[in-house]
Amino acid sequence: MPTRVAPRLLAGLLSCCLACSTLAVAHTAVAADNRAAPALNLELAAGNLAVALNQLSRQAGVTLSYQQRQVQGFSVDSVSGLLSVEQALTTLLNGTGLHAVPVGEMAWLIEPHDQQDLKVLGAIQVQSRDSAVTDQVFREAASVSIITRDQIERFRGTSIGDIFQGTPGVLVSENRNSGGLDVNIRGMQGLGRVPVIVDGSRQETTVYRGYSGVSSRSYIDPDLVGKIRIDKGPVMSADGTGATGGVVSVNTLAAEDVVQPGELSGLRLRISGIGNNSAAPDPGTYAGYYVARSTYRSDCRFAVYCEDKYLMPERFAPEHGMDRPGLLEFGGYAASLAGAYRFDWGDLVAAYAQRDQGNYYAGAHGPSPEVTIGEATQRAWYKETPVSWDGASPIRAGERVPNSNLASQSLLLKSQLVLPSDQSLDLSYLRYDSQYGEMMPSQATGKGFGWTRQWLDSEVRNHTYTARYRYQPVDNDLIDVKWNTWHTDGVTELNTPGVFTVDLASNTHRIDDYQRWGTDLSNRMRFYPMGELRLDYGLAIQLEDMDTDTPQQQGGFYGGSRKGSREEYSAFVAAEWQPLPQWTLTAGIRHTRFHSKDDNAQQLDTLAPDCRPDGNGGCLPIKFENDDAGNAPVIALSWEPLAGLQFYLRRAEALRMPSLFEGTSGWSVSPALDVPLKGEHATNKEVGFNYLNHNVFDWQHQLRFKLAYFRNHVDDYLTRTHINAFEEKRHGDDRFRLRNIDSLDLHGWEMNIGYDAQSWLIELSGTRYRHIEICNLASDVRYYCTDWGLRDSYFNNMIPPNWHASLHLGSRWLSQKLDLGVRGTFMGERNSLPKHNADPGFLRPVPWHAYTLWDVYANYSFTDNIAMDFTVDNITDRYYLDALGLGLVPAPGRTARLSLTLQF
Repeated sequence: MPTRVAPRLLAGLLSCCLACSTLAVAHTAVAADNRAAPALNLELAAGNLAVALNQLSRQAGVTLSYQQRQVQGFSVDSVSGLLSVEQALTTLLNGTGLHAVPVGEMAWLIEPHDQQDLKVLGAIQVQSRDSAVTDQVFREAASVSIITRDQIERFRGTSIGDIFQGTPGVLVSENRNSGGLDVNIRGMQGLGRVPVIVDGSRQETTVYRGYSGVSSRSYIDPDLVGKIRIDKGPVMSADGTGATGGVVSVNTLAAEDVVQPGELSGLRLRISGIGNNSAAPDPGTYAGYYVARSTYRSDCRFAVYCEDKYLMPERFAPEHGMDRPGLLEFGGYAASLAGAYRFDWGDLVAAYAQRDQGNYYAGAHGPSPEVTIGEATQRAWYKETPVSWDGASPIRAGERVPNSNLASQSLLLKSQLVLPSDQSLDLSYLRYDSQYGEMMPSQATGKGFGWTRQWLDSEVRNHTYTARYRYQPVDNDLIDVKWNTWHTDGVTELNTPGVFTVDLASNTHRIDDYQRWGTDLSNRMRFYPMGELRLDYGLAIQLEDMDTDTPQQQGGFYGGSRKGSREEYSAFVAAEWQPLPQWTLTAGIRHTRFHSKDDNAQQLDTLAPDCRPDGNGGCLPIKFENDDAGNAPVIALSWEPLAGLQFYLRRAEALRMPSLFEGTSGWSVSPALDVPLKGEHATNKEVGFNYLNHNVFDWQHQLRFKLAYFRNHVDDYLTRTHINAFEEKRHGDDRFRLRNIDSLDLHGWEMNIGYDAQSWLIELSGTRYRHIEICNLASDVRYYCTDWGLRDSYFNNMIPPNWHASLHLGSRWLSQKLDLGVRGTFMGERNSLPKHNADPGFLRPVPWHAYTLWDVYANYSFTDNIAMDFTVDNITDRYYLDALGLGLVPAPGRTARLSLTLQF
């Protein structure tokens, strides 16, 4: 486990870094100079100007923005040799009446240059790389969100899922457990519905979470993230197989994130002190209120009626756990070091990150618990006093939250090799080791499961290997080959308490060994018959193997480990045609097939219809196997009548085949031989428009606006349900069934608007659901369709709130060296469970109260190399439960974070 750093040592380290930064400021001021842009070996073929510009963009790795109609009709000569991008642009645009205006790092805008209207301009806004990246959200005919590295560092939060806070349509389930990611996009979540892709690799482990359902987990340290792209809804790409909810694509740090412009090498050090936490107590330490009985006795006439279990305790909560540290007492830390070097043959990147956070403390203001002691009532042989507690969670306001500790170490090694003949190869290795506190959500209820306690730490070790090859000949528009191969090796050691007890002796130690291998091959072809036609096609293969080692506590497959394998194959073809500059038509189709095998044999009762006699009065064991196949098309149309204004229509389908967890037998639920499982079929319909203007009122202000209405419909949604009365039980405690239910619908609006006036900015985003409905016909169903869930269904705790929104206000001072701002997060309630005629079974929805959070931040850049951040999350110290939390675990209260970044 990583060694903890004492607050005093951390303060000394920060002080030393500050002293070093002061010397570095002076040195940088003396050494600053203007470096010429590097020359590149370019090969641009003669012909259409638009084609030449596309080739230049690909070969130089730069962004060139222009209107298609402005570059039509121009032919250019070939350009080759060692040239800078500026020189190549000047050569290509000579005599066209166009010129290239730099709008940011590695980005140019090509526009007409009227010689008669030449005039001297004052200072203009230079668009940063982050701004150019986030512009993609408002250029695409689909719902997309992008989280940049700067945004991650500004709003890092306490848990990794906090980096998604404020993203419209996106929430993170069970955010306060394990350090893993379980992303919910517009109500779709878990079991492969929203794959998290890290540098081209898929990594997801499904973990059983007791009476609260299941959790899907992917792991990465945010300090190693360069950018995150979130596609909402099905996508037609090699890594989009099964993504009925969307895709989260994580790019780790690249050379451009570490090396300063014009330099060949770079070093980046970031150190953070994290407040509002302290060292986790010893396992077995109590926390929160615990009321073991609804009534207690006193004044008994006979001692037998006043045994210890009937007597009221002196306290219903422990005395410890309320020693919350001060705002600027940094009990936790995070540190990362990244280095990169650019060679003639490519780039090398190495990075290491370590963090250690103790148990955090809950907020002080909100629906915290209270214990009520009623009036004593005289009974025949004793007095009886009612006692109850009420609140969002048994954890008290301002109390240390048990099992919220996390320690991790991460290592990243990457290289980009430039090979002969327009080829490249990217290699990556990512290791994530973590020890974290965790407890079954049911154990945090404080009712019927014993007193909440600190538990034994769990551990995860994740290794990810990727190799990405690309062949893109500059003189051939019919070849742009990408070949991606990856392997994820994940081993999780889980420590969880037994059922109805929190005694340490009841600990269950489970080891999940999850192996994934994958490869995908695709090609892009470009034609220019009428306008531009782009054709993409490819295939993807994924192999999975799972083996869970669990003590045989229950006997038989029901209490045994999950063990099995799965294969999935898909092929796709997609075309994008732009017959006119204003119109773009996209269409494609994906074919998917899969096969899974359960390595645990199911023992059948002799009365089971599929029993095959074993000759000894019993049945031969049977291993569950499954396979399915299907097609899913995508079609979209966009129209851009004016520059920056775009309208679009999109209809996208996706097939998610049953996951390996759903196809194997184990604790809580197993596939039934007489209930076949098939892929769930999602259809996403969306209509929206984008508006992007970088020069509002000729003031160099930026206006971004996106509005979309979506209708997500899923046929044959796959989830757990209660067994039907007419179905055969396999053993005495058999009560659940995995099955494809009839349908699921989620409809709503999504908005994203931003206005940047250089010295200040405002951003507002949000999602509003107008219709949530899940439908299934079964023997125990009182209503065919509901808006709160189904009996025993995992979906019960995946339903998003009816609305959530985010507001960001920022300002820039001192020649934009100082950034100040505030962010508000507004979360509504989820659909409530009806008081009558509703039976959620074992998966009762976890309620949360509507809440509002305010975070403030300040960033000061001493130079381009040195910056300091100070952030206070939840400045009003709100006590609240996260939306989509699986247990009654309150989120962190007011938390300060101080960070220093050095980049040379």
